Amino acid sequence: MQVSARIIGNDQTMGFAGATGGQFQLNIMMPVMGFVVLESVQLLASCTKAFIEFCALEMEANQAASEAQVEKSLSMVTSLNPLIGYDAAAAIAKEAFKSGKTIRELCREKMMAATLKKKNSDVVVSEAELNSALDPRGMTEPEA
Repeated sequence: MQVSARIIGNDQTMGFAGATGGQFQLNIMMPVMGFVVLESVQLLASCTKAFIEFCALEMEANQAASEAQVEKSLSMVTSLNPLIGYDAAAAIAKEAFKSGKTIRELCREKMMAATLKKKNSDVVVSEAELNSALDPRGMTEPEA
């Protein structure tokens, strides 16, 4: 935060110097402009090095917590649009929000009750189709 405050201050100095420094084309503010640029670069480099050394170097992702957060996300429903259609997917998202259940839980309940049907069809979505549609890796990685 301290480095951010200083960089913002340097940016203000740069703006002021640029706006006021061109009297008679002498560019009298060039030294202060050069100083704040170099100081900002040095501060950012030092800050980045310290962040890596003291924070990020041995940091590991908590895979279980990350996967749990993905499952709780209402955005999971967007991958169902091609399979069940926008209106049905939106209804599931609204129900998930109200009930606190995950998209996957609701879809499985609806699939078991034979009410989760493919778009423009009376065919019930299969477990394999549901798992494929709700695979987070398929949502983030481009198809080959």
